[in-house]
Amino acid sequence: MKAITQSSVQELTIFQVADVSCGLDTTDVQEINKHFEITKAYGAPDYLRGIINLRGEIVTVIDLRKKFGIETEELHANMRIVIVEDRGENIGLLVDRIDDIITAKPDMIEPPPSNVSGVTGEYFTGVLKTDESLIAVLDVENLLTQKT
Repeated sequence: MKAITQSSVQELTIFQVADVSCGLDTTDVQEINKHFEITKAYGAPDYLRGIINLRGEIVTVIDLRKKFGIETEELHANMRIVIVEDRGENIGLLVDRIDDIITAKPDMIEPPPSNVSGVTGEYFTGVLKTDESLIAVLDVENLLTQKT
């Protein structure tokens, strides 16, 4: 989990997973891909959507809907795969759409409640309050280590 100091600001990539607005520190994002040739990985946990070939590298794709306990959807044109790095390996996070990149001041982010829109709070470092909405700030390290 990344600590946010009072003097720092955090740039977040904002995306949707069903009706949950999520944010991910832009320093965690390697790239955003709309490549949808996902090969199913049989025998894998249900949240593992499959694998993709990313310029010769095999990348595991996690369906964040399933990971959050939300019913999965068929792939559609707005969906994106957010590539993050975990212990030297690229991992893809399947999201419903990318919304924006915003800068957040530390006082805008509060500790996460134990439950965020039906999603376990363990996956989040905090909740960003904006004038328009609440955005769950994703804890990518915890998300990738939890086996739920």
